[in-house]
Amino acid sequence: MPDLVIATLLWDANGKEYDFSSMYDESWVEKLYRGCKRHCTVPFEFICFTEKVRDFDEPITQCLLSNPEPSYGDCIEPYKLGRPMILMGLDTIITGNIDHLARYCLEDHWLAVPRDPFDVKTVCNGVALVPASHQWVWDEWDGENDMDWIRGMRRRRVIDDLYPGHVVSYKGHVMHEGLDDARIVYFHGKQKPHELDHDWIQREWL
Repeated sequence: MPDLVIATLLWDANGKEYDFSSMYDESWVEKLYRGCKRHCTVPFEFICFTEKVRDFDEPITQCLLSNPEPSYGDCIEPYKLGRPMILMGLDTIITGNIDHLARYCLEDHWLAVPRDPFDVKTVCNGVALVPASHQWVWDEWDGENDMDWIRGMRRRRVIDDLYPGHVVSYKGHVMHEGLDDARIVYFHGKQKPHELDHDWIQREWL
C-alpha cells in the first residue's frame, strides 16, 4: 500500500450545505482521481470519505464517515488516518505536476494550507498538505466548522509561501490573472467547473 493518501469527501445533499455545493456525485470523485493520476507520479491511495457505499469505476478506496448526516465540519475526519495526505474538495482541478506537493507530505512535518485569497491575514482549507502523524487534528476537533478549526491552529505553514502560484483559487487568482503555473485550482463558493467553459477545464476536468 502506498504511504501517500490523496483524500476527498462526498455525501448526498442533506440540507446542511450551501446550494452551490449540492450537486456533487460519484463523477466528481472520479474526475478528481483521474486528474491526480495524470499529474502525480508518486504512488498514492485515493480515498473518498462518504456516508454510504458508492459505486466507482476507478480504483477508489471508500471510508465511511462517522456522522451519517455529514456537514462541512466533517471534512476534518480524513485527518484521523495519520498518514501523509493531500486533502482536497471535489471542486478542485489538477492542472500540472504535483509530485513536489506529494513529497512535501511524505517528507515534512508541518500541515500546510493556502492563504485566504480574500483575507491575506488568514488561511483557508481549499487544499491541505498533511504530513504523517496529524491525527491529532481529528482527535482534538471540537465539532466546529472545519475552516474555523484550521484557521485556529498555530502549528501550520502557508502553501503560497512554500510553492508560490502552485495552489490557487479560481475566483481569487485564475479568473483575473489566468492559469499561469498553477498545479491545483480550487473553486470555493460559487462558480464551479461545470458552469465554466475554459479550454483548460475541458482539457483537465474529465
